[in-house]
Amino acid sequence: MKQLAFFILLSIIVLLPAQVSAEGSESYLIYASEAEIGAIKAAYPSVTEEFEELPIVELALTDDEKNALQAEFRTAEIYPNREYTVTSDVVPSTYQSVKATPQHTAPYTGKGVRVAVLDTGIATDHPDLKLAGGVCTAAVCADGIPYDDNEGHGTHVAGIIAAQKNNKGIIGIAPGVELYAIKTMNNRGAGSTTQVAKGVEWAIQNDIDILNMSISIKIDDRPLEMMLKRAYDEGMIIVSAAGNEGWEVKPSTVTYPGKYSTVIAVGGLDGEWKREANSSYGPEVEISAPGQLVYSTYPTGLDIWDDKQDGYRRLTGTSMAAPHVSAIMAIYKEQYPGLANTKYREMIKQTALDIGKTGRDDETGQGIVQYEKNIKNFVFPKATVNKGHIQIDLHNKNNASGWTMTENGTALQETAPGKWDVYKTKGTYKFEVNYLDAAGKTVRDAVTLTVEEPAFPDLTMSSWFAPHISYLYSNNMIGGYTDGTFKPRQSITRAEAMIILGRAQGLDGTQRDTAFSDVGANNKASGYIQSAREQGLIAGFPDGTFKPYQSVTRAEMALLIHSTYRFNVDEEAPNPFTDVHSNMASYEAIRGLTQAGITQGTTAETFGPYDFMNRYTFSVFLARSENPMLIGK
Repeated sequence: MKQLAFFILLSIIVLLPAQVSAEGSESYLIYASEAEIGAIKAAYPSVTEEFEELPIVELALTDDEKNALQAEFRTAEIYPNREYTVTSDVVPSTYQSVKATPQHTAPYTGKGVRVAVLDTGIATDHPDLKLAGGVCTAAVCADGIPYDDNEGHGTHVAGIIAAQKNNKGIIGIAPGVELYAIKTMNNRGAGSTTQVAKGVEWAIQNDIDILNMSISIKIDDRPLEMMLKRAYDEGMIIVSAAGNEGWEVKPSTVTYPGKYSTVIAVGGLDGEWKREANSSYGPEVEISAPGQLVYSTYPTGLDIWDDKQDGYRRLTGTSMAAPHVSAIMAIYKEQYPGLANTKYREMIKQTALDIGKTGRDDETGQGIVQYEKNIKNFVFPKATVNKGHIQIDLHNKNNASGWTMTENGTALQETAPGKWDVYKTKGTYKFEVNYLDAAGKTVRDAVTLTVEEPAFPDLTMSSWFAPHISYLYSNNMIGGYTDGTFKPRQSITRAEAMIILGRAQGLDGTQRDTAFSDVGANNKASGYIQSAREQGLIAGFPDGTFKPYQSVTRAEMALLIHSTYRFNVDEEAPNPFTDVHSNMASYEAIRGLTQAGITQGTTAETFGPYDFMNRYTFSVFLARSENPMLIGK
């Protein structure tokens, strides 16, 4: 108990100064004489807290204010108002050596990445582990939940990856992953080819992203090899212990499945970053990680190996090294989504810290695995997905040239050098980024990304206008109806148009009384309508009304859009529309929008100025006005 209390004291973490609500300001504590404190309080009314025992006040100050205060009160001592947090989650010491402590990896936790531990199962009642599901393919499954762990090994592996941040026990490297148990081994830690291969098959069928296999056999097992190749070809990352046969004397002591080319074989290191005595060695060792006396979770009922039955213990072996790599892979997969498993595999090699002999060696592979938040030199497509907006940047593009990106063989236009922005509805999309590396070799990187929203059932990418709606949606300018639909072909009212345009322009949408007799404070659009009037964007009708529920015509929308965005108009250009005349109030607006490519006519010779707009045509008008890159889509 004394040790635990001592750790809690030590685990108070000092973070950066706490941010306050004032833009550009931070919270500071000012210590000065009683007289000076009085003067400071009079000069700076933003005092938020003061102390009774010491002449100290808390102030929110910008950099300029801080400098001015120090210049005026030279003897005052100014300190940042630091933020403290207390946690009893132990960070195992091995995480520091792979640069994967929570401080290193934040804000990434492996969120959304599906990781399975193929092993003896995972203790389903352990308070530090949260399982998303699992399966038992072993000859004998556990009572109750079949994939429960009645041996202990799998639970220890799982904790290194995903022990929860919950103020108890330890924290895993990637506590945000979706953790699955694949119980293929019995309570003696043994399983057959069929049982292990069935476990891998389950992982394939359940879209597991990363499969950790801290198991070994000395004999080449062709059926298992074929199943692992199938999983690898499906895009799965497969990590395995290299084996604990380091005492043998032969060219390679690496065991299967680590020996297979589709599997990342992980060697174990001792506390001095040397090969742990029993860790297997050979050309198949790809990378190494800590494997000696690693502290992790253990089934409480089986925890009889130390002086306290608390559900935690230390174990040694390459079984403990492998999950360090699996967890770091999960962090990378969250941070850099959509890449091929081969790219992540290359990523951990590129970021490894070379130890032992210079370059790759049979003892430690590429070296000790390291998490690097900012990966240097290594070129890869870095993607983000946010509410329908896919952005792909070619990371470290200074080491590449001649890049292009295609979707289904069609080249996509860059929004900046080595950067592409695409707008999609819900679905999974595949892209290919091609470039020449520093050596002039052609590289083809596949990127597969899933978009969760917008998820309107009546809007898919088969509609040509879908990217425009997704653009507005991703920028919080437009939404759907309470029934989940978008109703793209429904006519749009003047009030609806003002809400969407007001959001796009950042107008004050606070509901209030307006200058129009038919728009009261109870109208959801009232704030945007009044703000637009105050800025001269709208005037209403001669009778003092706005007619908020009247459908918008194409001419009215042209006027509204043009008054907001002010497109250049070529007065010398011929007017192609027979239904648009110079005596119309919307004449210049229609010419401006059509010349800018924002819209076309309803035919080659007519604009249809009095036709009503629907929600998708309005979305196209507005999205193209906001983002010219959408013109032509």
